[in-house]
Amino acid sequence: MKLQLNMSTETQRVSPQDILDYKTFTERYRRPAEKSELRQFERFHAARDLISQQMDTYLDAKLTPDDPTRAVTVDVCGVKNGTLTAVFCQTAGLDEPLARAIETINNAQNASAVILLPRELDQPVLKESVRSALETGKVTMEVLGWFDDTFEETFRETLALIELLGNETRMRMLAPLLEKSGAKRDYRTRINPKLVYHNITALSDAGLLDENNQGSYELSQFGKTVLAEFITFLDKTRKTLDESKTGGEK
Repeated sequence: MKLQLNMSTETQRVSPQDILDYKTFTERYRRPAEKSELRQFERFHAARDLISQQMDTYLDAKLTPDDPTRAVTVDVCGVKNGTLTAVFCQTAGLDEPLARAIETINNAQNASAVILLPRELDQPVLKESVRSALETGKVTMEVLGWFDDTFEETFRETLALIELLGNETRMRMLAPLLEKSGAKRDYRTRINPKLVYHNITALSDAGLLDENNQGSYELSQFGKTVLAEFITFLDKTRKTLDESKTGGEK
């Protein structure tokens, strides 16, 4: 059995430009009757993740098998090379409709699913169809990590990374690497040599820097992603602060 994406009046294709920040996404795609901010955030998180994987991404997508009575409506769906990735944004655990939808996806040749949750669930509460799909790998469960016991660890790791990047010297070393690799001698002409060696070690230990065969430093894949996200966050925050100040002056 294969599933097909059928466009309905409720289905919306998400533009990559609209997932650059939560405010833009919310203004463009908020459901008229949606009251849960958590569900809206989960939809934003899912759409952003699918688009980052270069998938065509849709909200409120209807997936139809050969038997139309088994049609499945999903919060977010990614399509790439004929393969569908369905995301179910669950804010209150798992229910019977979700279990039926998971059973359909588990039987489909061209589909997989992600169940997005705010917190971990105990295995005994899972329906048999969900447990079976998890075992086959057709379905995965992703926990956001900000609403349960993992919050402290997640917050600590994030704070440590922000502390590492929130330093003028380190940013002066990292930002140019978005354009090209940098050698130690290049840094020493602009930055105190003692600071260069100390910070190269710190950035390398954090997994942000790689040293190539020529002895120059470049951003690791992790470093490229984190630095781009961090600069985007700073830019968006600055604009929000400016808008707030401007609004307060009116």
